[in-house]
This record gives sequence, structure tokens and C-alpha cells, in this order.
Amino acid sequence: MAKLYKRGPCYYLDWSDGGERFRRSLGKIDKQAAQAIQAEKEAELHGLITPTRGANVAQILAEYMAWYEHARPTTFKRAVYTFKPFLLKFGNHAAEGIDPGKVETWELGREARGSANKAVRLAKAAFNRAMRTGVIRVNPMSRVQSTQPPISRAPDYYRLPQLKALYGCERGPLWRFMVNTGLRRSEMAKARRGDIRDGQIIVESTAEGRTKSGKWRAVPLNSEALTALKKLGADRLALCHPDTLGDWFAQDRDILKLPGSLHWTRHTFCTALVQQGVSLYDVQRLAGHSSIKVTEQYARHAPGHGVEAVGKLAEWHSEWHSKTRKPKRPRSSVG
Repeated sequence: MAKLYKRGPCYYLDWSDGGERFRRSLGKIDKQAAQAIQAEKEAELHGLITPTRGANVAQILAEYMAWYEHARPTTFKRAVYTFKPFLLKFGNHAAEGIDPGKVETWELGREARGSANKAVRLAKAAFNRAMRTGVIRVNPMSRVQSTQPPISRAPDYYRLPQLKALYGCERGPLWRFMVNTGLRRSEMAKARRGDIRDGQIIVESTAEGRTKSGKWRAVPLNSEALTALKKLGADRLALCHPDTLGDWFAQDRDILKLPGSLHWTRHTFCTALVQQGVSLYDVQRLAGHSSIKVTEQYARHAPGHGVEAVGKLAEWHSEWHSKTRKPKRPRSSVG
């Protein structure tokens, strides 16, 4: 028999199986949800449903986020926010008994499908870790066919007049430095004067903050970046959290009535390099893209990109028109 009791704000479940006693924290949930978990455990003990290790989805996600906070501190708050709707929907479900079909239906039914897709991908990572560490023996999330949001847009960027406006505001040196180095906001927030060596900024993946690809890179500082650097912090170049950087940029953008987001500074870095004839390989290396496929989205900005190809199509049309054009009738002379 499974015994349910409450201590402080949390419910606990106590039961015996095979002569061994088990105790499990259910967390801060309401009485009805706790009783549902108790009923599920009793059905399991009587052999009415498939046995599980007893962990619910909320426990799996909580243990994953405890690890995530130390492994990826710069994106931790964003991950917590992403998890919220998934946790509200499935938190009380038994981890090994969660229905993959219901997860897929939930993901497709969410209005913000992009955020739902991210939540499902994070949940799958959490379940994979729980499986690896032995918290669960069955991973139903591995059967979830996550759908990518049906959005594909060409990355936009800031033009020179827009950059002039950005550089002229009070926090302009920050935006100038990011445009000319391609740093992500998390990389900018942890950048220090000590990272600048031999005329380059060294972007490293450390315990303080990892790069997206998990690899370090070096970005030479051009004259624009050096000009901006003179007005940045004496130790940390930006004295704020990555999320604060985004908030600051949004404020400046709105005042200047500009489009886009802070990530457009990185798009501008990549786009301008390609427009100036820099190879995609070099852009990938400088931007720290994990794959050349990511860099290829900027290929359309290469000088003459596709011009010769579509020119051949025009020649084909011209040739076709010349063959199908009716010959002119000779003008009759009146004598």
C-alpha cells in the first residue's frame, strides 16, 4: 500500500516493494494531484499497470535543470522560462508513463509553436539524462516525433544609416563592438579585458559561460571594434546579465524606431563579411558556427551570387523567343 502524507508545502509518497521501503517527494503540488499519483502507485503495486521507478515528469525536469544551471549558466533562465508550459501540462504525469502522442498533440496545438518545439527538445534532453543516470528505465520521450516550426526566413541585418543611429546612442559602443566582432549576447556579457590578446578577442567556452558550439574562437579587432572598446568596461566589457543586454538593446531600438533584435548585430557581422567577398569558411570560423550549413544562409549576399545562373535562364528565354517569333511579312509596294 502507498501512504501519502504532507510535510511543509510538499507531499510525500511512502511504499514498500519486495521487502524494501521507498520514499518519494512529490513536490509542491495540490492534494488532488498527489492523490492521483498515490492511486497510480497503488495500481502499479497490485500489478494493474506497468511498473515504473516512481519519478514524475516534474522530478525529471527539476533534476535536469539543477544540472543545467551549472553546465550552462548563461542560458539557464531562458531554459526555465521555456520549460514552464510543458511543466504545467505534464508535470504530474509519471515519467515512464507519459503518452508520446499527447506530447505531440500538445506541441502542434500550441499557438507559439516555436517555443513549444524548444520545450519538447529540452524535455527530451532531460529524459535522456534521466535514462543515462538510471532514474528511469523506460524513455517514452524518445518516441516523440518533434516537429520543427514551419518558418524559414532569410536573416535580416542593419544597413549603414541604421548602424549610424545605433552607434550614436548612449550605449552605442556596446552595439558597435558586437556588430564588429559578431559576439552573441551571452559571449558579450562574459567578455573581459583579459580576453583581448594580440589584437584579438578570444571567445572561450568555460564554466562561467560556454559558447553555443562548445568551442573557442578568436576574432581580430578592426578599427571600429577598437574605437568602441575604449568606452567599454575596465574589466568586464558589459556590466550586466545577457538578458539585460537584450532589454537595453530593445529600449534603444524602440527609441530609434528601428526593426530587429540584438541578434541582428550578429547577422550584420556575417552579412557584411560575405558582402565584402569573405569566404563562407572564414565567416564560419569567425562567427563560431557549429556547421557550414548555418553559414550558408548568408551566401546570397556574396558578390554576384546567382547572377550568372539566372542570366543563363534569360539567355535561354531569348533564344526561345527568337525561334518562335513569326517572320515579318514584306511590305507590299504600291505602284
